[in-house]
Amino acid sequence: MALVPIAMGADSDGDGVEDSVDDCPWAAGTSSVDRDGCPDRDGDGTSDINDGWSINNPNYQNEFTLNSNSDYVDVDYSPTGEFVVTGSEDGFVRVWNASTHINTRSVNAISGGEVTSVSYSPDGQYIAAGLDDDTMDIYYATNLTSVHGTISVDVGGGDYVYDVEFNPASDLVAVSIGRSGNGGTNGQVFLIQTSNGQNLYSLNPSGEDRFYGAAFSPDGEHVALAANGDFYVVNVSSQATVWSISDPSAGVNALAWSPDGNYIAMCGGWEGSSASFDVYKFNGVSWTRIWQKTTSTSCLATAFSHDSVQVIAGMSWYQADANTARVYESDTGIQVDAIVGPKASNGCNSGQGNNCGQINGIAVSPTGTHIITAHGRNDEGVYFWFADIDEDNDGYNSTDQGDGVIDAFPSEGSQWTDSDADGYGDNLAYDDDSNASTPDVPAYQPDSCAATYGTSNQDRFGCPDADGDGWSDEGDTYPADPLQWVDADGDSYGDNYYFDLNGAQLHMNQSGDAFPNDATQWNDTDGDGWGDNYDNATWNNFRPSEWPGLLQSSAVNPDAFPLDRTQWLDSDGDWVGDNQMSDRPDGCPTIYGDSEFDRLGCLDTDGDGWSDPDANWASTGDCYQADAFPDDPTQWCDEDGDGFGSNISGNDADECPNEAGTSTVDRIGCADRDNDGYSNAGDPFPDDSTQWADRDGDNRGDNP
Repeated sequence: MALVPIAMGADSDGDGVEDSVDDCPWAAGTSSVDRDGCPDRDGDGTSDINDGWSINNPNYQNEFTLNSNSDYVDVDYSPTGEFVVTGSEDGFVRVWNASTHINTRSVNAISGGEVTSVSYSPDGQYIAAGLDDDTMDIYYATNLTSVHGTISVDVGGGDYVYDVEFNPASDLVAVSIGRSGNGGTNGQVFLIQTSNGQNLYSLNPSGEDRFYGAAFSPDGEHVALAANGDFYVVNVSSQATVWSISDPSAGVNALAWSPDGNYIAMCGGWEGSSASFDVYKFNGVSWTRIWQKTTSTSCLATAFSHDSVQVIAGMSWYQADANTARVYESDTGIQVDAIVGPKASNGCNSGQGNNCGQINGIAVSPTGTHIITAHGRNDEGVYFWFADIDEDNDGYNSTDQGDGVIDAFPSEGSQWTDSDADGYGDNLAYDDDSNASTPDVPAYQPDSCAATYGTSNQDRFGCPDADGDGWSDEGDTYPADPLQWVDADGDSYGDNYYFDLNGAQLHMNQSGDAFPNDATQWNDTDGDGWGDNYDNATWNNFRPSEWPGLLQSSAVNPDAFPLDRTQWLDSDGDWVGDNQMSDRPDGCPTIYGDSEFDRLGCLDTDGDGWSDPDANWASTGDCYQADAFPDDPTQWCDEDGDGFGSNISGNDADECPNEAGTSTVDRIGCADRDNDGYSNAGDPFPDDSTQWADRDGDNRGDNP
C-alpha cells in the first residue's frame, strides 16, 4: 500500500476550523462539543457520528419487493428520502415513491441497452444515468426530461460506463469509464458539468485501464477513484493525486466516502479464492486500513449511513456471502446486521451459481431506518428493507424516535420497561391479544422488586440477592451464603450437600444436608444413603467415639456402620452388618453372636471365635465351618471326626489328628483295634482287649 501525502491548506473544507485542529478535515461541520469541525445535523454541538440516528441493532426486514425479469444495476435515494431512483438492464431509469413503492415516473434512457448506474443530486434537482453505449444523461428529477440530451463519454474502443456520481454541490458528475474487456482504450473519469453537460476535464492517475467508481469527499474538494487494483484520492481543482492505495490485488468495484469525511469503504473484487471489504480511516496524516473482512464473493456495492456510524457492503453471487448485504460499525468492523436476499436451496457454489442473485447497488435512507438494494443475476428486482425498531411488536421502539422512549426489552413483547435497570421487566402480566375481555397473561421474567435493583432469578426475578446465588434475600434461608438458600426439613442444614472424597471414598469436609427432607439426618460419611446420626443410646457402649454422627432422638435410617458403605443395618445388635452382599456379612443376622472365624455374628458358646453348629451349618473335617466342640474354648476342629480336637495345645488334643481313633491312655485319639484304651502302636497286644502291657517281654500279657 502506497500513501503519498500532499500538504493540505489551513482550512481545506472551509468550515472555519483549521486543519491542524479539525477532526473532520474532509467535511465541513460546526460541531464543537465532542469534536471540532465535524458535521452536526441538529446543530447541538455534538458531531453526527456521536449523536447519530443509525439503529444499533437494526434487524432489517423486507418491507417490499419490486420483482423484475431484468437486472437492476443501481439505486439511490433522493436527498429527502422521499424518492428512489433505479437503473436497470432494460434501459429504463425509474423513480419510485419510497413509502408507497409506486413508480412515479420513468424514462427509456437507452433503447436496447442497459442503464449501468444512477445518482440523485444532493440538491434533489437532477438524476444522472450512465449508459452502456459510452454515453450518460442528466435528467430533471421532477419529470425525467433530459437537461442536455445524451452526453458522450466515449474514450475509445471497447470501453464501458461503470458509475456516475454527483459531487456535494450537485454541479459535477464523476463518470467512471473502463475497458469492457481485455482490449480497448484505457479508462478515464470524466467530470461532467451539470450546467452545460461539458467535460470539465478527465482524470486517469497512473494510466489505469479501468475505473469502476468514484466517491466525492463531503466537502467536494477531492474525489476517490476505484481502479483496477488501486484506488486514488485526487484533488478536484488541481487534478493532483494526493493519496494512492495499491493494496487489493483485484479490481476495486466500488468506493464510498463517509459523510464526516473520515472513512473510505472499499469493495474488493474476486482475488482467485476470496475477496475483501476494507475500511480506511484518516488519522490526521494519512489514510490507513482499520479493518478488513474477507468475503466468499466479490463486493459490488457499498454505502455509509448518513451519520457515518454504519457502512454496508453488498455482495455478488458466490457461496456464503452470496446475495447478502452486511451492515458493520464503521469504526470497529463489528457486524450489526445482515440483509440476505433469496438463495437457492441447492446452494450458491460454482455448480449452482446461476441459481443465486447478487446485490448490484445499495442506498441508505437519510433517516437510517431504510435500505434499498438493487438485485440482479437470478434475483432481479428492487428490495426495500426497513429497520424493525419494534421487532417484538409491543408498541415500544428499540431506539429513541424522539420521544425519549426506548424498549428495554426489544425482543420480548411482554416487557418494555425496566425501572431499576436490573434486566428484569416491570410488567407482571400483559395483554397478549388486545382484548379487554380476556385475562392478561403472565409476562416474561417479571420483576418482583421493580423499584429496587436486584439480580435474583430463582425464587423470583429482580430482587436484591446479597450472596449472588440467584435467590432473593427475602426468599433465601441463608442470605449471606452463596452455596445455600433452602432448608426444606428445618434442621438448620442447607439442602445443598457438598463434600470431598478421600482415598477410601469417604465423604470428608461435609456441608449442607445429605438428607434435605429428613430433619434427623444431615451427614452421610460413607455415602450409602443412611445417615450418620443414631437414636439408640446403648450403641454408645460399643460404638467408637471417633465415629461420625450424633445421638439424635428418633433419628430415621441410622447407619450402624457410618464408615462402611457396604453395611448400615444390624438387626441383632452384634455389630456385624446384615447386608449379605458385603465382604463381611452377618452369618446369623437375627441372632446375636460374636463368632468371627468360620462366620461372623453367630452364637459362640465357648467364646473361641468359632460359631456353634446348627442345622444349616455343621462342623466339617476341613475346619472351615462350625465349632466341633462348642463348649470347649480350646478346641473347635476335629479333622478325623473321632471326637478329639485337632488343636495340639487344647484340651484332650488328638495326637493322631488325621486318623480317627479311640485311644485315651498312652495317646489320645489314635487307632485302638481292641478298644482297650491303648493305641495300636503302643499296645503289644493290639487285638486283645484284656492285655496291653508285657513288661518282661515274654509275649504274655501282664494282666493275670
